[in-house]
Amino acid sequence: MNVVYDPPEEELTETPEFELECLYDDAANPAELTVFAPENQRLTTEWVTADVGTAVPLEDVR
Repeated sequence: MNVVYDPPEEELTETPEFELECLYDDAANPAELTVFAPENQRLTTEWVTADVGTAVPLEDVR
């Protein structure tokens, strides 16, 4: 099954803004970073955890 994403024809009039917080597993030598929304915000994704071994620097993201 091939899924094709068609971007919307119209552009957003405003950029969405989110307040996010983060925690890491070890202050001296972090291996995981978890990003999440504060308790008062409800988003579809409640949290995202990235492992240092599989993370990509933002400069390398397209």
